[in-house]
Amino acid sequence: MKRVLVIGAGPAGLAAGVKLLERARGEVSVKIVHMGHHIGGKAASYKDAKERLIEHGWHMFVGFYEKLPALIARAGASRAKAVMSMQGKTHVYEPARGQIFTLDSAGGRIATAWNFVKYEGLKVEDRAHYARFMAQVFERLLGGEELEQHDDVCFTRWAIENGLLPHLTRTSLFRVFRDGYFNFPEQVSAYHTLKTMRYMSTSEGAETFAAVAPYSERVWDPIARYFESLGGVIEPYTMVRGFAYDGRRVTNLAVARPDPVGHASGDTPWKTSELPTEDGSARTIADFDAVISTIPQAVFLTLNAGDTRMWRSPYFARMKNLRSAATLSMTVRTKRPCVPFVGPVFGFPAPIGIATNMTRYLERYRVGGEEGQEIQLVGQESGFESWTDEQIVSFTLDNFARVPSCDLRAAEITYLELHRNRSDFERIFLCEPGVQKFRPGPLTPFANFFLAGDWVRNEVDLVCMEGAVASGYEAAEHVLTRLGALGG
Repeated sequence: MKRVLVIGAGPAGLAAGVKLLERARGEVSVKIVHMGHHIGGKAASYKDAKERLIEHGWHMFVGFYEKLPALIARAGASRAKAVMSMQGKTHVYEPARGQIFTLDSAGGRIATAWNFVKYEGLKVEDRAHYARFMAQVFERLLGGEELEQHDDVCFTRWAIENGLLPHLTRTSLFRVFRDGYFNFPEQVSAYHTLKTMRYMSTSEGAETFAAVAPYSERVWDPIARYFESLGGVIEPYTMVRGFAYDGRRVTNLAVARPDPVGHASGDTPWKTSELPTEDGSARTIADFDAVISTIPQAVFLTLNAGDTRMWRSPYFARMKNLRSAATLSMTVRTKRPCVPFVGPVFGFPAPIGIATNMTRYLERYRVGGEEGQEIQLVGQESGFESWTDEQIVSFTLDNFARVPSCDLRAAEITYLELHRNRSDFERIFLCEPGVQKFRPGPLTPFANFFLAGDWVRNEVDLVCMEGAVASGYEAAEHVLTRLGALGG
């Protein structure tokens, strides 16, 4: 029986493990090793040492997702219990007007044009211009235009070059394409933005859903149990620090043990200790025929740090052009309701500019009758690394107080927690202009070593959970082909 080792228990790792066993059950054995005690990677929720539910921001599930919902269904979990619709509404704060305006999320060429005509956050003449521009964009997208040719420019420049008035790119409505789709601190590749818009070009594809807490218990844990029911094995608290290779094959992995106490207390990065063997040497894993690494891009760049031969090779050297950003998330609970909107609100100033009223998605409010609200806010740290936690919190609350209906302080804050997700394994991959030429695919120069994850090129090719699942599936198929273990 061929042995496959999967590194990481996030969406890509779980998808790869499940696909391997579904396709070649009885011909391969699969073990997933991961560094934490919780399943789900960056999209996980978990309880800390004090039994508090930790969720680093809210997670969005989009209507065009197909592979992830199908995986949830095969695992016997309920999508209806895992996510709830945001009712087709997107809310945008326009600082120049000092108000929040609502935009319908219905897709399609005609519907999109009409939605922009109705958007009251812009002057009438600007609405009409924006509507014509968006109608033309969707006509090109639905016409099958090859999009990767637009990767070398940012979407802002692409939009201006294709007829959008420059001053409209400075509106919060335009920023939704960057902040809303990607939560990115800088300009986003036109390829990635346009491909997202193509996926969301129908009303069904554009619908957004909020994950219902606790997300890991409703989605990732059932998938993990399904993987184990197929014969898979999951080994927690195993952090891969590097790998050795001989010729064109990876021979073993060097691993360390993360300190779960340090992580549970909120310390980052994780403290690690070497895992010694009986003879006192550092522990390695070598019982595999193939390895699928779903390690995040920022972590992968730290592997084999002293191996100049590997990192100077053309394949691995190009990865150093890939960048990531640290995310921020903040949870605020108030004594009284203060944010009346269903669905996310975009457009507040960085570093934390997106807010979602999560009250209807949490059982303690929806079923338990708890009063007040819980607002989850997300953003990114780029440009604000030197700010203290107190400065970020105060600045964010001040910004929201400019809109009377969103004044969190006035609603009497009962709980506030800020997370600065700075560790490499928590960072988000940046889809900046020109990045496609540096992104790897699943195949590496090593015959038995494969890559997966939202940063690895794949069929979906977007930095999202659906892209991660697609990448895991593709890596699994390559492994089975290489091992000659294709089941029915």
